Amino acid sequence: MTLSALIRKRDTGNLATAISAISATQPKGEAATVARIATVAVANPKEEKTAPPAKSSRCWLLHYRDREPVECHTSGATRDDVLRWHPDTIAAEPFKEPRLTAPSALLTAEEETTIRAWLALIEETAPYTIADVLDQCRNDADARSYFMRQSEHEWLPEPIYLDGE
Repeated sequence: MTLSALIRKRDTGNLATAISAISATQPKGEAATVARIATVAVANPKEEKTAPPAKSSRCWLLHYRDREPVECHTSGATRDDVLRWHPDTIAAEPFKEPRLTAPSALLTAEEETTIRAWLALIEETAPYTIADVLDQCRNDADARSYFMRQSEHEWLPEPIYLDGE
């Protein structure tokens, strides 16, 4: 069997190229030697594979070199986005958002007033943060329980109710 027959690809019938050994001579009339050059076969390129689309996630666990991992919640970001936003992060892994436990009853006006009083006491005045806390209390029994425990400490003043509430 010839060299070209060995190199020929059986399935496609395409040829690959090969470089055979090249002879070299020593200068000044010394004995001739053959350089040891390996035969190189060049294969035909296979179909290009496209990278899968980057996965986005709403919840990421960020790992740091010098501290504990931190949860990061986004509206939907890829790993590259999260690593760009948090440059001191050494790794980021997506995780599923925890399932919320629906409360058995609606948030009462008294509970909302108590939570608002606690937020005011700790000097949390940002409207979006207050709205977020109240939404958590309306939709997640564990969050409501946590915020109610925080607001029931003895050091909190009694809430003041307006007429009709």
